[in-house]
Amino acid sequence: MTQHNLWLVLMAAVICGSGSWAMVRLFLRAAAADSLERLAWVVLSAFVTGASIWCTHFVAMLGYDPGLPIGFDPVLTIISLLVAMVGSGVGILIATLKQPNAPAIGGAVVGLSIVVMHYTGMIAYRVQGIVSWDESFLAASIFVACALSAASFHAALRGGHERIGPHLATSLFFLAIVGLHFTGMTAFRVSPMRIDGSYSDPEALSALAFAIACVSLFIIGAGFASSFIDTKARATASDALANMSNGLTMLSPSGIVTLVNERVHALFHLEKDELTIGMTLQSYLAVIGRKLGWNSERIERVFDNHLLWMRSSSPTRVEHCLDDGTILAVTCQPVARGGAILTYEDVTEARNGQKTIVHMAFHDALTGLKNRRMFAQSMEELLAQGRVSMLMIDLDHFKSVNDRLGHAVGDELLKQVTARITFLLQSTEQAFRLGGDELAVLTSAPRERAIALAGDITASIAIPFEINSHVLATGCSIGIATAEPSDDMSIVQQKADLALYAAKKGGRNRFEVYRDGMLEEEAKKRFLEQDLSEALAADQLELWYQPLYSLPDRTLTGFEALLRWRHPRRGMVSPAEFIPVAESCGLITSIGAWVIDAACRQAAAWPEHIYMSINVSAVQLRSAALVSQLAQTLAKYSLSPKRIEIEITETAMVENSAQIALTLTSLRALGVRIAMDDFGTGYSSLAHLREFKIDRIKIDRSFIAASQSDPGAAAIVRAVVSMARELQIDTTAEGVEQESQLQSLLEFGCGTAQGYLLGRPLDREAADSVARGLIRSAARLKVV
Repeated sequence: MTQHNLWLVLMAAVICGSGSWAMVRLFLRAAAADSLERLAWVVLSAFVTGASIWCTHFVAMLGYDPGLPIGFDPVLTIISLLVAMVGSGVGILIATLKQPNAPAIGGAVVGLSIVVMHYTGMIAYRVQGIVSWDESFLAASIFVACALSAASFHAALRGGHERIGPHLATSLFFLAIVGLHFTGMTAFRVSPMRIDGSYSDPEALSALAFAIACVSLFIIGAGFASSFIDTKARATASDALANMSNGLTMLSPSGIVTLVNERVHALFHLEKDELTIGMTLQSYLAVIGRKLGWNSERIERVFDNHLLWMRSSSPTRVEHCLDDGTILAVTCQPVARGGAILTYEDVTEARNGQKTIVHMAFHDALTGLKNRRMFAQSMEELLAQGRVSMLMIDLDHFKSVNDRLGHAVGDELLKQVTARITFLLQSTEQAFRLGGDELAVLTSAPRERAIALAGDITASIAIPFEINSHVLATGCSIGIATAEPSDDMSIVQQKADLALYAAKKGGRNRFEVYRDGMLEEEAKKRFLEQDLSEALAADQLELWYQPLYSLPDRTLTGFEALLRWRHPRRGMVSPAEFIPVAESCGLITSIGAWVIDAACRQAAAWPEHIYMSINVSAVQLRSAALVSQLAQTLAKYSLSPKRIEIEITETAMVENSAQIALTLTSLRALGVRIAMDDFGTGYSSLAHLREFKIDRIKIDRSFIAASQSDPGAAAIVRAVVSMARELQIDTTAEGVEQESQLQSLLEFGCGTAQGYLLGRPLDREAADSVARGLIRSAARLKVV
């Protein structure tokens, strides 16, 4: 009569239960790992699973008492252990494959290994009797083991619920082992018969059973320890993830939230218990969506998008703007074993910083207007649309504001000017700061709107500005150009520049519209600049000399050096045409140096009582090189400074009076004389006489020509001569062409005169003859 040792049966059950739980934990870890790590976990899982199955079987067999002497074949017993381990390893490896039915197939293989192990062990079982098998129970045991094992592995990975799945898998695997054992033992039949053989002492078998149980529990415990250590490490990582600066949510393959950190709650302004582990992805998104004010349709659309992201083979990144201005960068990173990791990063500061950088790249930092780069882009866009007018705006006398009151006041003036201009613009019109005080406006409106806008801007800027304690009355000059179909950006801008130049030349605080021919005039000027730059090297410049006579005896006292340009194709070019060009392009410095050298060289060859009058432009007067240049030239030709008289126009004096005064003081210290040319045609003449300590006044030819017919002009000449005499300043009358004019000058007491009546401009040879006394009267020489 057979019976079971309940203690050993209970011990086998403990081994089976703990082994089943350890197997499921290790199997899940192996399924979650990749590459070599997975293989390591599979080996550990196979070792623990095989050992627990074999130990369960062996202890249970030792607890079975057939009532007859029993024993075990050691070789077959060891083989049964190896079968359990190897079969379990193969099954677990199959179950971890990324295939839909892999867990069930792998589980069936593990169940089959249990069957083979069990019946190999039963073959190793030696009992004093005849063994027979009930085939029905035998087949049932095989089916129970394979089916329940397959169901166990499927439940572990495909069970759906993250918490129930592992427990269900453990229970099913436990039933697979127990079901196999007891169904198999039911199929086992022993007919007593005395058979010679080696049988074990029952007490020794009980001791062996306890020893095997202890070893099996130790092996299972090692598996538990490995899983616990790994779980602890993962828990530590989870703690780090839970407290990271970015929001993080982990999703299982079935869309269950397995981790959600505190940062997610903070980013979406949620309470701590509103998002919990175990909730579905749809519920998770519904909580967030309701907080953000989404309707059900949008929540469903976002949920569908997340499902697509989870099935993708690459990460998905999107950005979402919250109502409070927060910008979240959302990333969905699919996981190889299924599921996904959602991260949320607050990129508000970074994006705002990028916007600031972009704004700075295309806008002026001081005024906030669009800058030159944006101007080019906007101009191209408007040209592509087919119609654009440009207003080029330049503040009048802005440099003097900076010089007198400082750049802080100048900057504030620009801000207020910008505010006035932008106030006048329509929604489709754009303002730009191109640099300094140079502003521009682009409009696609008809030309009439551009003209009206220019008038409004001019009138607005003319109203005085109050800055700190200063009241600034300034103005602006505007050039207007409307693009023709064939014009590109550079042509439109060039036309506006030319119109602006015309506005400044016309008196400032006004606007001018580009006129046909301005570009051609500018091109002509550029060609003239190019020819002028070659004139010095080609020896095309000449000095002519107009005699100066003292009154009343008409004695030759000096010459005025007059610059002429003998162009190879155009003949003689008037100084009135090329001198402004030379000043604007910077060639006047080189030309002026040549004039000083040639005039001083010529004066050195003439008698000492004859002086040389040399005209100097405002550009030369602003240069510190003029004084040293003149001093070196005087030394070069051993010429007395008293024989040189520098002529400057009154207009030149007012352009930069402080710098001009310094230069004139240096020239006077050098010993040369200073003459004011075209006296009376400028402004503030009396103030300039006092400020610059002029040696000679040259009365403009316009007053001399009108003095015979206009009593007012005659009175002005008389007054100038009288005033100069009181100030001990010499006077020279220009443009004397009639004897009656000369007689009037004699009556007024004018000291020196020049003009066609006395002598025309002479070339170097004729002037040399007159200076040396070889020719008595220069008036008879009509060289020019």
